[in-house]
This record gives sequence, C-alpha cells and structure tokens, in this order.
Amino acid sequence: MRKVLSYFKGYKLRSILSPLFKLSEACFELIVPLVIADIIDKGITTGDSVYIRNRVLLLVLFAAVGFASAICAQYFAATAAAGISSDLRRDLFTHIEKLSVSDYDRLGSSNIVTSLTSDVNQIQSGINLFLRLLLRSPFIVCGAVIMSFTISPRLALIGVVAVLLLSLVVAFNMKSAIPAYKKTREGLDTLAGHAGNGLAGVRVIRGFNRTDDDYKQFESESFELYSRQSAAAKISSYLNPLTFLIINVAICFLIYRGAVNVSIGSLTQGQVVALYNYMSQILVELIKLANLIITVSRAVACASRVEGIFDVKTDYKAGEEIFANPANAHEVVFDNVSFSYADSDENTLHDISFKIEAGQTIGIIGKTGSGKSTLGKLIAGFYEPSEGTIYIDGKKPQDYKPISFSQAVAICLQKARMFTGSISYNISLGRRGIEENDIKYASQMSCTDDVVAGKSEGFEYQLSSGGAGLSGGQKQRIGIARTLAGKPGLIVLDDSTSALDAGTETRLLNNLSNLDNKPTLFIISQKIRTVRDCSKILLLDEGRVVAFASHEELSKENEIYKELLKLQRQEEGNV
Repeated sequence: MRKVLSYFKGYKLRSILSPLFKLSEACFELIVPLVIADIIDKGITTGDSVYIRNRVLLLVLFAAVGFASAICAQYFAATAAAGISSDLRRDLFTHIEKLSVSDYDRLGSSNIVTSLTSDVNQIQSGINLFLRLLLRSPFIVCGAVIMSFTISPRLALIGVVAVLLLSLVVAFNMKSAIPAYKKTREGLDTLAGHAGNGLAGVRVIRGFNRTDDDYKQFESESFELYSRQSAAAKISSYLNPLTFLIINVAICFLIYRGAVNVSIGSLTQGQVVALYNYMSQILVELIKLANLIITVSRAVACASRVEGIFDVKTDYKAGEEIFANPANAHEVVFDNVSFSYADSDENTLHDISFKIEAGQTIGIIGKTGSGKSTLGKLIAGFYEPSEGTIYIDGKKPQDYKPISFSQAVAICLQKARMFTGSISYNISLGRRGIEENDIKYASQMSCTDDVVAGKSEGFEYQLSSGGAGLSGGQKQRIGIARTLAGKPGLIVLDDSTSALDAGTETRLLNNLSNLDNKPTLFIISQKIRTVRDCSKILLLDEGRVVAFASHEELSKENEIYKELLKLQRQEEGNV
C-alpha cells in the first residue's frame, strides 16, 4: 500500500479538509439529540412555545451548516480520489510502457488491462469513501457513546458492549475479505484474457466450428469467477445483518431499561429519547463503517495487484549511445548467442554466431518452430540473449538510446497491427520527422499504393482497430510501409509477405532491393522463393544454424534445404 498512499502527498490539503468538514458535520449531529431532549423536557412538558421555537430554529441552523459541511467534504473527497486515481493510472501506464517485452509476456495483457481500468476505479471508490468516513463514523460512534455516558453511565455501557462486539465482527470480516477479493480479481483477469482471445480469433473459431467449445470454456471460467465472487460476497454479506442484529438488540434493551428508569424517576423522557437517538446514530454509522470496510477491502486487494505491476523492475537499461546516421546500413554480429523465453527451461536458440556486413540482404529460413521469429526479435532488440552477445555497429542494442535505436532498426511482424485512424496515420504512427513524401515513398515501395488507389479517400481512408475491411495481404503491405517510412538502416521482415500473391511479392522484393538508403535487410520466411535472391541464406533447424550460404550452394550441398526445396516445388509447381 505504500506506493498508493504516496499519491496522497499531491492532494494533502484536500485529503485533510474532507475528513475535517465531515468531522464538523458530525459535531452538529452529536448535539442534536441533546437539543431534542431539551425540547421534550423543557419545552413540551412546560408548554413553553417560545423555547420550542428557538430550539427548532437552532436545529435548522445545525442542519444548514451540516449540509454545507457535507457538500464541501464530498467535493474535496471526490476531487482528491479522482486526482489520485488519475495520477496512479498515468504512472502505471508510463511504467508499463517502459517494461521489456519479456515483462509483458510474464504479466499478461489481461492482467495489465484489468489493473489499468477496473482496479484503479475500485481504488478511486475506496479512497472517496475512506476520506468521507475516515473520521466521521469512528468519531460519531465514540462521541455517541461518550454523550450517552453524560446522560446515564449505566445505560451507556449497552452501547460500549455493542461497539466491542461489532469491532470483533469487523476485524474478522477484514481478515477474510481482502484475500477473497484478491482471488476475484485474478478470476477476472482469466475471463478477460479468454474473452479477448475469443474476440480476436472469432473468424478462426467459427471457421473451424469451435464456437460451442469456446463458449463452454468461457462458461467454465465465468462460473469459476462467479464462485470466487460468491465466496467473497458471502463474507461481506454477514457484516450488515450482524450489525443490525447487535445494534437492534442493544436498542431494545436500552428502551426496556430506559422505561424502568423513567418509571422510578432517575431519567426523564427526553433523556431516554436522547439515548435512543445516540444508539441509532451508532447503528447508522456502524452500517456505513461496514460498507466502508467492504469497499476498502476491495480497494486494498486492487492496490496490491497494482503495486505488483509497479514492483516489476525491468531488466532493460537504456544506454546513451546514438547512431551517427540511423538511415545508413548497419553491421550485425551474433557471438555465441543462446536464448530462452521467461519461465522456459529449454533454449529456443542455441549457440548462434554469424556476421552480416552492412547493406547485405539476408534470408532466414527453416521449418516451423526452428526459431526464425525469435532470431528476428533478437535482432530488433525485443529481447536480450540469455547467453552470448549481439552487436550492431560494434555495440550492444541495449547500449543505444531507445529513440536512436528505433530510428535505425525496424521490424515488421507477420500480423501487422492496424490502429484506429487513417491509412496515413497507420503508416506514420505520428512519428516526428516522417513527412507526407516519406509516407508516399514508403507506400510505393511496399506496394501499398494499390491499396490506397482502391479507396475513395486515399491516404485519409479511416481504418478501424484491427483493420476490418482489409485483406491479410493489404494489412501486411501497410505494415511494411510503416517499417520503411522512417528509413531505418536495418530492417527485419518477419514473414511479412506470407499473405501476398506471387506477383505482388516479387514486385515488393524488387522494390526492397532498390531502396534509396540501401539498408541491411533480414527477410524471414518459410518460402524459399522469397529468400532465394538474398546475398546469403541462414538455415535454422531446432534453434541451431545448420548452414549459412547462398541459394545455389544450399540447393547443392545441404540435405535439409534440398528437402524443403523439393516439398515446395511439389506444392507450388516450381520455386
């Protein structure tokens, strides 16, 4: 909770004023029963209408001042809670943006999204209620007990016993509720993750007639969440009924003993009414306190989850080096590099070494699962090697400033992500230095100009998040244009032409070989026809480099490559 509590510093004044205004409101409420007792004993009993009128005016004044205090308290509590949650969400998002890809893999997108939205909202509700009831409820409970002692110490003990019993109930509830609510948030992560996967892959699910299976899995996870929420709700559900039971029993006993004392003359009717009002105040405030505890318990559980993300300290440390000219071609060296993903006991890549001269075009090929994409992501700086060293222009990727590295090195993945906005925005992504001419040039070289020409709005054609209405090949071409727009000196195309027809792919590859800045180019593919014209081809098998030579050399000397070539010729007719 220390991380969340530290945000109160920026809203210290509001966090103090809100409870204080609630405290002033509570002071007036504690005086009201005494005024009513005086009206009964001194006004109604004696028939003094002037006294009654003056006391009623006093009650109206108390109500007005209390109302103004309550409004101010609510305002300061609401603005403080909204401000703290806003700052918390901003810093959490900033922290997440700085995490490495490995950290993203470890946390999971559903956990991150739930923390940024639902968890922070729950923390805001908890802070709001906490500031308003922090002093008010305990003050009124304690104040009502003390005021009861000024009237009748013996009858006031009834309230003391009730408060002690309720304190035990509340303590037990808090001890059980916080872990239970934490489990419900974990269940919500699981359900949100499944829902996201299902919506993203709805076409695949329907295409393979797996709708019923997906629904059954969702239903199972939903039922699991329901079970966790029910268990947490059961713990909280006992709080209000027990509060009502204890207080109402105490009130009944108070009325009984008060009637006895009135009959023997040790108490007046007004004093009994005052004692009853104080007991009622205790009842109302303890119910509020119970709701506060339930809400705060949820907020504490959410805060611990949020702090869990803050506690993730990325192992990535940005350097201070910069590329003298990011657009120039760059040299790449792998020195005995091995790599394994987080939480994996086995290496995906094993002892890989090679040197690529600046300006070369290198093909990377291999069977499914051979480590091609992983190698591309290592080149692009997504991950750091588990063993060995990667050098780009003689320095490690992590030695460079992130902004300089992103200008010099770019990767295009197989599944190009489309964002809500125009085609022009999806190519530039709002990056500084990319002008209209750069967008048009990248569009032309990536064959995206065909896509743009087919839209009446041209580059201003609006895409939805996910690129509905575009084919897989059109998305890939826009993704390649995005990669080319910044004119990086090192480009990695990770199976980025898999959805293109042979004619468009050939035209695209020809364009890439004629780029103005002649970058170093890595083309990852499962198709030999895509990489056959590269300077050299890196052949991977089970995470190891088995050959590094030209297409002609591999087709004559390497058995694995010959097998791939034979299979693809059978499938396509020729390569």
